[in-house]
Amino acid sequence: MTIGIIQSVGVNGVNQKKDVRIIQTYLNSFTAWKKKIKPLKVDGYAGEKTDDAIKQFQLQAIGMKRPDGRIEPNGKTFRYLTMYYDQDQQRTLEVAALKNNKVPKNIAITNKSIASLAGLHDFTVSYKNSVKKSRRIVSEYALSIIKIAVKESGMKTAVITSTLRTPEEQASIMLKNAKTDLKKQYRLYGRNGDAVLKIYDNNKSKIDSEILKLMVDKINDLEKTARRVSNHCISIDGYKKKNIIDIGLNSTRNANKSFNSDKFTRALKDLSKEGYIDRFIDETKKSNQCWHIEITPNKKSLSSYNKNSILNQKKFINGNPG
Repeated sequence: MTIGIIQSVGVNGVNQKKDVRIIQTYLNSFTAWKKKIKPLKVDGYAGEKTDDAIKQFQLQAIGMKRPDGRIEPNGKTFRYLTMYYDQDQQRTLEVAALKNNKVPKNIAITNKSIASLAGLHDFTVSYKNSVKKSRRIVSEYALSIIKIAVKESGMKTAVITSTLRTPEEQASIMLKNAKTDLKKQYRLYGRNGDAVLKIYDNNKSKIDSEILKLMVDKINDLEKTARRVSNHCISIDGYKKKNIIDIGLNSTRNANKSFNSDKFTRALKDLSKEGYIDRFIDETKKSNQCWHIEITPNKKSLSSYNKNSILNQKKFINGNPG
């Protein structure tokens, strides 16, 4: 059984009966209301009561200033509805919704369960072994942003596979990948990267150490004219001003029992829209298979993150109500 809804539910949604029943059941299983609402009839029809319940959830649990009453598959509202469930619990709840069975009481999201699981203390961000200790300098602020995306996605951890690189490290990566599939590398990089790849292309007959030196020289020459081959190729001082981070798709998948690529992508995209992430590129379908993010440390106060939401750091610090 596929977990989740297929199409939108609520105001101006597609409102397939199966999807509506699932959302109605999720809303009924959420009992941590500030202002209580009546349980919905799980009938698969998205009427005024279902629309209003969705709006109340968006207002009370997410902290939306302008609730739209609509839930998209893997959208922010759906992520909040499901982020405290593991996959087995989601499956149990959704089967109950479709079979019109009672949902087990221990699955309900209560004030107590939210307080015990709130904050970001149970979520981690680690580094892949290949990232040198001297390169593990991502700011606490950026790590917290990633943890928010992890939490919203119903996962427990994310794995950073790349931070900053020296010209030598950058050239080494490009050389290795170019030897495997040069055409794919040309598609991956822009004009400056292509100039470095052409060094390899024009010097294939030479030994690797000679090609590598030529590629490093080219990267340094480009840097002198403020042309960067990769955003990762940056000084430590520059990195402290803007954290450049790759989160590995496969490494993160392997580290999570409940992994959801789509939810994590949407969470990062929403955090970008909200100004917490300066730049977001989904490269999970490219050869490097990662999520690329760039974050300016302390750009925006985390304590104001969706002020009324269940993620709010001021309201819940390390799982304790503030």
